[in-house]
Amino acid sequence: MRKLSALAVLGLAGAFLLSGCAAELDPVEARDSLTEVTEDPEPPATASEYDAKLHPEPVVEPQECSHYLVITARGTGEPSKGQLLSPVAKDISKARPGEVTTEDLDYPADTNVKEGGTRGVRVLIDTLNVQAEACPDQEFVLLGYSQGAMVIGDTLAAADTRMIGETTGALNADAAAHVLAVVMYGDPRFEGKESFNVGSFDPELGGIMPRQLGSLDPYADRISDFCVEGDLVCQASLAAGESRDAVDSAQEQHVAYYTNGMQKEGAEFVIDKLGPKAKKTTPTR
Repeated sequence: MRKLSALAVLGLAGAFLLSGCAAELDPVEARDSLTEVTEDPEPPATASEYDAKLHPEPVVEPQECSHYLVITARGTGEPSKGQLLSPVAKDISKARPGEVTTEDLDYPADTNVKEGGTRGVRVLIDTLNVQAEACPDQEFVLLGYSQGAMVIGDTLAAADTRMIGETTGALNADAAAHVLAVVMYGDPRFEGKESFNVGSFDPELGGIMPRQLGSLDPYADRISDFCVEGDLVCQASLAAGESRDAVDSAQEQHVAYYTNGMQKEGAEFVIDKLGPKAKKTTPTR
C-alpha cells in the first residue's frame, strides 16, 4: 500500500485540530490534493525569497527586552489564539509575572507546508538572532505543535538536515546559547530513539519524516519532545486504504495533547529551567 504523503498528513491532521474529533474527509483525497506541493522536488518560491545569502537583512525588528521570550509555533490550521500551546505559554507567564513576553510565530501554518514552513524558519531564526543582539540577557523558550514543531526543530538543526528552510540561514552562537527550553508536541520529524522524547510512543517508530538521529544534540538537555502512541504525525504508520476506524483513531491521538496532561508537563519542564525570580527593588529617596 502507498504511504500517505508526509506533508499531506500534516494538512489532514490540521483540518480537525480544533474539533477534537475525527474530520469528515477522505485521507486519500487530502493526500492527492497536496501531492503537487509535497512531492515536487523543486524548492518552494520562498526558498529564494527567504534565502539568507541573497537577502541578509533580518525580516523582523527587535522587540522589548523582557527576561524571557516565549515563542509559540502553532499546528496546521490552528488560530493564533486558543491553540494547543496557549495554556503552556500561560503557565510559564504565571510562574514569572512581569518577566515573560509571549509571541506567536508569524507564519501561515497552512497546508502549503513547504512555502509557509520556509517563512516560519526564516522568521524564527531572524527573531532569535535579532533578540540576542538587542537583548543580551533575554532567554528564549520555543513551543511547537505539529507543523510548528517541525519549524522549530528545523530552525535548530543544521541546514543540511532540514526538510524546510535550507536556505534561511542559521542561529548565531549567542542566539543558540540563549535557547533555554524547547517543548514540542506531535512532531512530524520525531525520531523515536532520541533521549529527550516523552510519552507513550513506540521508540521503533518515527514521525512521517524523522530527523537524523542526533541532529538536535546541541540542545538535547533543553528539549522535551512529546509523542503518544498512535499519533499519525509523530508515529507514522497510516497508509492509504486504512479503515475509517484506524484513520479516526490516528487523528484523535494527534489532538490528545489537549486533554492528556502533557500541556502541564511541558510547562513544568520549562518552569524548572527558569532562573530565580527577579528581586523587587525598593526605590531610593
